[in-house]
Amino acid sequence: MNKQSVSRSRKFKYGSVAVVFTAAVIAAVVALNVVVSALTQTLSLYVDMTSEDLYSISDACDEMITDLAAEHEADVVPLHYDIIFCAPYDTLENTETTKMVYTFARRLEAAYPDLVSIDYIDIITYPTLAEQYTTTAADTVKTTDVIVQSTNTGNYRKYAVDAFFVTAESDGSVFAFNGELKFVSAFLQLAGEYNPVAVFLSGHGETDASAMQVLFDAAGFSVLSLDLQKGSEELGLAPGELPDYAKVIIINGPLYDYVGDNDDGLVNEIAVIDDFLEIKDDGSSGNLMVFMNADSAGKLPELETYLLEWGLQFGEATLKDSSSSSSVDGQTIIATLPTEGLGASLHTSLRSLSSVPLTIVKNACPIYQVFESKDSRSVSSVLTTTKSAEAYPADGEGDAIRGQFDLMTLVRETRYVDNEQCYSYVLACSSTSFANSTYMAQHQYGNSDILYSAMRAFGKDTVPVDIDFKVLDDIGLSISTAQANGWTVALVAVVPIVMLVLGTVVYVRRKHL
Repeated sequence: MNKQSVSRSRKFKYGSVAVVFTAAVIAAVVALNVVVSALTQTLSLYVDMTSEDLYSISDACDEMITDLAAEHEADVVPLHYDIIFCAPYDTLENTETTKMVYTFARRLEAAYPDLVSIDYIDIITYPTLAEQYTTTAADTVKTTDVIVQSTNTGNYRKYAVDAFFVTAESDGSVFAFNGELKFVSAFLQLAGEYNPVAVFLSGHGETDASAMQVLFDAAGFSVLSLDLQKGSEELGLAPGELPDYAKVIIINGPLYDYVGDNDDGLVNEIAVIDDFLEIKDDGSSGNLMVFMNADSAGKLPELETYLLEWGLQFGEATLKDSSSSSSVDGQTIIATLPTEGLGASLHTSLRSLSSVPLTIVKNACPIYQVFESKDSRSVSSVLTTTKSAEAYPADGEGDAIRGQFDLMTLVRETRYVDNEQCYSYVLACSSTSFANSTYMAQHQYGNSDILYSAMRAFGKDTVPVDIDFKVLDDIGLSISTAQANGWTVALVAVVPIVMLVLGTVVYVRRKHL
């Protein structure tokens, strides 16, 4: 073989080696990228370079979660939570808000792998998967919802993605991320630490409310029956004292009045209720539900005088609405659902159904709105009669009054605490039959849907932890000049130098062959 042939052979040989080596390097880089991407998804390998450490776990959050895990370490079934996103994981970064919640959830999973897992359900492709997370016929699950579920008990909390953020007082815009508090709140409640409590008042001949109590329990409340004059020795509650984490008081069809200011040494029950509804400096507050009818309207002066301060008055009359009734006497009224105002928000989901269930209000009296807005309190209709309804005086004297009357009314008081809107609600219903077992247990009626919507509004998270929200001054990267220079050197200089060294080695080896 001549020298020219040998030279060509060598060039072909080592040229082929160079090509193979180059291909191998490229393949290795691609494989490394795939592996790193997979590990990033699996192990949450992110670097938080935001100015407010949005995706970092604060010391306060870590302490609460660590203490919670330690407290339940001896449980027969280990404490564990699933954070469930209702859309495929590859779509969760399509919007900035969902991306932030998802990224922080991944941080929790990485930091506490024995306590937290991430899961996904595609409710668009498989809508039946969402059914287990609905309580009533109108309750829905959206692709933007985030569900925190205890794998021990199956209990869950469902949040809209907006619940993880704080809005500004000035213009209502989102200005802070509050994901830490929201997730810790869910963990504590699902562990049975700080469940909201629904207090059903007793001692005044109240109507049985067992069907409503079942719904409160399904909505995540602990249920308690309490006589304010006696307190509860079992729970360590003195007369006039309410339990910790009480979120709503229910007054259901009392026959006798509640005690106000007195010189007899009795508990001022009206004052207890008023203090409970006040929005405190820490943003906490209580809520009230009152169910009455024509039998008690006008006979409970202390309670009714107090309700006037909230813009509510129960009329001393019996309502009949023959044009919208399921009974011959017109007293079993099929309620009209307003489409505007705050009260209408309690049945938005119900009205969106293709076949809207009937909402029944039986043996009702009218509710009058004393004012529409006053002292940060706004009043709106939830349910009404038609315009042809008639109100017959309870004493049987005088003519009936024709018109449209409220059957259920909602009052909301608003106060800003640390730039966050805080609310206190009073819901008044003109029928003690509204929440009985007939209407609560059957999905053909919308009664339970409306009460469940109110319960969710009343049962906002209450946890005794000090976890600050993180202001979204800039959700983009925020790094120092030194950090920027470091990343520039790593990406621009180090990688090319490595490739240059490898190329030089190959060249030298080829030259000496």
